[in-house]
Amino acid sequence: MVFLVLKIDKKAFEIMMEKTPRIRNPKRRLEQYETPPSIAAHILWNAFMRGDIGGRDVADLGCGSLRLSIGAHILGAKRIVAVDIDDEVLVQDEEFLEENRYERIILIESDISDLAMGKTDTVVMNPPFGVVKNNRGIDLVFLRKALEIADNIYTIHKYNKGLDKLVREIAESFNAIIVWREIIDFPIPMTFITHRRKIYRIKTVFYIIKRKI
Repeated sequence: MVFLVLKIDKKAFEIMMEKTPRIRNPKRRLEQYETPPSIAAHILWNAFMRGDIGGRDVADLGCGSLRLSIGAHILGAKRIVAVDIDDEVLVQDEEFLEENRYERIILIESDISDLAMGKTDTVVMNPPFGVVKNNRGIDLVFLRKALEIADNIYTIHKYNKGLDKLVREIAESFNAIIVWREIIDFPIPMTFITHRRKIYRIKTVFYIIKRKI
């Protein structure tokens, strides 16, 4: 297990997350709701404190504007593989990486179902919640892929009554267990023309899942 000493605390880290880029042209069909800086910081700080970021290989599945990837870079990840299906957002990401020299972040364009990559230490992700009709269950597709490639998973999902059972069963099928579960209020600002409120608040569940030793 690798531990690094940082010169920032969680609050300072959250402020740094607020300065990461946003998606210029978010697409509803891809459910491109950005991870709020406070939630991104919370997920990553938990991973860092458990020794799953510093000096580790990390994958960010459904990376969007790279908020989780950049946070993992700041926290000392050895390498970050950032995966997204949207070529437009990856062009934006590539421009940002070139301008800011985040040399340890590697971009991959792939549908999550078709993703072929080797093992990594840790996955951090905010997958699509599956609220768009054609995306139902997509968050669990992301979860299965994460469990294929990593021993440590940090992920957030839209809450429903049967979610815990499904996540537990999927984890167990990969010889893994839920070691942390936390309800988080996830704010989504008005983003698409279908939105009628300035902000929506979604009940979500943050899971930490680890392979059994």
